[in-house]
Amino acid sequence: MPKGIYMDIDYNLYKIFLYLFEEKSISKTANKLYVSQPAISYSLKELERQLGYTLFYRNSKGIEPTTEAKELYNYISMAFNILQDAFERLKNLNMLKTGCIRIGIASYVDFSCIASYILNFHNLFPGVNFEIVNDSTSNMISMLEMRKIDIMVDFASACSKKDISKLSLVKLDSCFCYNSAVYKDICLKKVEDLNKYPLLLPSSVMPVRQKLDDYMMSKNIRLTPVFECESVEIMLEMVLGGLGIGYLANDFISAKKASDVLSVISFDGKLPAVEFSCFYINDFLTTATKKFIEMLAVDK
Repeated sequence: MPKGIYMDIDYNLYKIFLYLFEEKSISKTANKLYVSQPAISYSLKELERQLGYTLFYRNSKGIEPTTEAKELYNYISMAFNILQDAFERLKNLNMLKTGCIRIGIASYVDFSCIASYILNFHNLFPGVNFEIVNDSTSNMISMLEMRKIDIMVDFASACSKKDISKLSLVKLDSCFCYNSAVYKDICLKKVEDLNKYPLLLPSSVMPVRQKLDDYMMSKNIRLTPVFECESVEIMLEMVLGGLGIGYLANDFISAKKASDVLSVISFDGKLPAVEFSCFYINDFLTTATKKFIEMLAVDK
């Protein structure tokens, strides 16, 4: 046994705790683990005795976690995810016949910027599955640190933490565009003229919007949107629906085969480019994820 201090921990108690926390029901937990309800109740009481805290309150719907349980869950779920990754890493150390790569994609990121890599990897290693999660940047950073996802795809400036590595994926040119079938007589000679029409812009908290605002401020222009959106897919649908002039990536319009329907507005000066990167933690990479990142890096 390696040198060190090891506590006498009954891992089954914590496994039962995880199920109770997620199911919020003693009966559902018992069914999932194929044990009796009294056994689950006994294990919960024993864990509460060891910790010195009440972990759940009973209510009409089942059980509700206490503040202490919520704090414990963050650590225990992360620990079990790490254990699961350790087993998978050892099992697939030399062969990529099985496995799973969990990718978190920010809500305003165009999936096509990574879709071709996933397809190529799947063709080479069909036994490796992919799980795709769509969430906010802050949530995905937490998921990355807690080992709930392996890779985060987001704006290049989304994360600067020292323990999180970054690999550039693609840089896309942006444009303003509109449905020419709806806005037939549109007249835009200067950037300032954008405010004469309904504007659809990314949310003000997003890096792509902040870069656009900085660019406009350098020209003493302040854009006033009618709609703000956190999803590039929804933004495209709104523009196609004739709700106004939207701000999108040129490549995204082409990838969605919307270039024949939408008209792109040209101005003097180039609009800020949008750069996407993938983020990961080196120490936590599974064999499959490491191979996938290597393929991303080779293509740069």
